[in-house]
Amino acid sequence: MAIDEEQPDFALEIGDEAQRTIQQQLVSSGVAGALSLVPGVGSAVNEMMTKLAIRRTNERIKELFDYFVSEIRNIGDDKVDRDWFRSEEFQTLLFEALQQLHVTHDRDKIEMLGVALANSGAPGFKDEDRKDLFVRFVRELTPQHLRVLLSLMTKPLPFDPKAANHPSAPPMSEAQIQDWKWQRRPRVEPSDDDLLAMQMLTAYGLVEENITASIDQPRIPSRFTSESQIMDAVNKFSKSIESPSITRTFCLSPLGADFLKFMGLPKSDMQHSTVSGE
Repeated sequence: MAIDEEQPDFALEIGDEAQRTIQQQLVSSGVAGALSLVPGVGSAVNEMMTKLAIRRTNERIKELFDYFVSEIRNIGDDKVDRDWFRSEEFQTLLFEALQQLHVTHDRDKIEMLGVALANSGAPGFKDEDRKDLFVRFVRELTPQHLRVLLSLMTKPLPFDPKAANHPSAPPMSEAQIQDWKWQRRPRVEPSDDDLLAMQMLTAYGLVEENITASIDQPRIPSRFTSESQIMDAVNKFSKSIESPSITRTFCLSPLGADFLKFMGLPKSDMQHSTVSGE
């Protein structure tokens, strides 16, 4: 049986279990009774905590598995590791993703989670031991974080790398092409909110920060007419050492590149804006 034929029953089963769990927790904790004591407001919150929340979560579960099935088809049903989708490791990823559905309505995140679950059993990711880390990253990242992260992706080369630039020079290999593109990846100098986003991404290891300090060289005349000129040049040089000009640039880290690849980003139709200072 194909994976997409198994999906509806599986999704319904998870949704039913989620509904029973929430209702049981509300009854056992007495929350529903306490809320009923607050006229109007209590009933609205009670509905949000039960029927409305369950319906919305079930809709998100369906969306998640729609993206999951779509990505499985893109990969090729015959290429995925079916045993992986029955493993305890996949179960951990699955329930981490489902847990996030309760606290996000961001459709882009839901798509990322569905694609990541599919890619977890795809060729090239079988031995990836950071799958759970990548899925947890989705919870923490905002649309702004994703925008600035995508702005750091490698760009196409300004020439055809597979064509020899000189009759006697062989064309570049695929490994050489990828290394060349990686070395030329964007390095940006953001400001304001983009700078804060970059710093958070750096803390997660998705971005690398580079700090450089420059010191103004003293301008010493070829000929001095007085001792005061020498002292003035020395004083200016001392001040430049005390307060050097600091430049902070950011670029994509290997971890960040692997994270984006695992999430299926960037999408072919995605248009992402650049970070200020690029």
